[in-house]
Amino acid sequence: MQHATSSRDTKTEIHRAAVQLFSTQGYEKTSLREIAEQVGITKASLYYHYSSKQQLLRAIVGTFLDDVFAVLRQVDDLPWSPETERELLGAYVDVVIEHRSTGPTLMRDIAAVLAAFGDDLDKLIAQSRRFQVWLAGPDPTPADRLRAAAAVEVVGAAMSAEIDPESSPDEIRAVLLDAASAILARRGKPVEE
Repeated sequence: MQHATSSRDTKTEIHRAAVQLFSTQGYEKTSLREIAEQVGITKASLYYHYSSKQQLLRAIVGTFLDDVFAVLRQVDDLPWSPETERELLGAYVDVVIEHRSTGPTLMRDIAAVLAAFGDDLDKLIAQSRRFQVWLAGPDPTPADRLRAAAAVEVVGAAMSAEIDPESSPDEIRAVLLDAASAILARRGKPVEE
C-alpha cells in the first residue's frame, strides 16, 4: 500500500485504480473503500476528490467521451476527401487507443454508464452517426454506409478485445487503421455474394 506524499498525483492514481477495479470486478461490485485502499489513501481522502462512485465514473468515462466527441465533431466542418478521411480516422484511432483501458468498464457496466451520462450519450451517438455518414464518402450507397459503420466498429474493437500488452500503441494504430481503411476501400464496389 502506498502512502500519500505531497508530490503524487492522487487523482491520476484514483482513476487508474478505479479503471482497473471496474474492469476486473465491475462497477457495481467495486466499492470506494477498495479504490482508496488500492491507491493507499483513506476513504475520506478519496471523497475529497470525488463525492460519489458515479462522479468518479463520470470523470473516467467523461474524459473518453469528450475526446471522442472532439474528433467526431470535426466532420461538421471538414469536406470529405481521401486525405481528411485518413487524418480523421487516425485521430479517432488515437483516442480509442489512449482510452482503451476504459473499454471493459463501458462494455461491462453499460447500465451504470447510461445512468451517469444519459443525454450526453444520445449526443455522442448522433455525432457518431454523422461521422459514419461522412466516412461513407460522397454519394454513398447503402452498402457504403454499412461499410463506414463497420470501419468504426473495427476501431472500437481496441476497447473490447484482449490486446497483447506487449503490443505498442504504434502497432495497434497501424493494425486498426489498416483494417478500417481496407473496409472503406471497398466503397462504391458491388457487394460480392
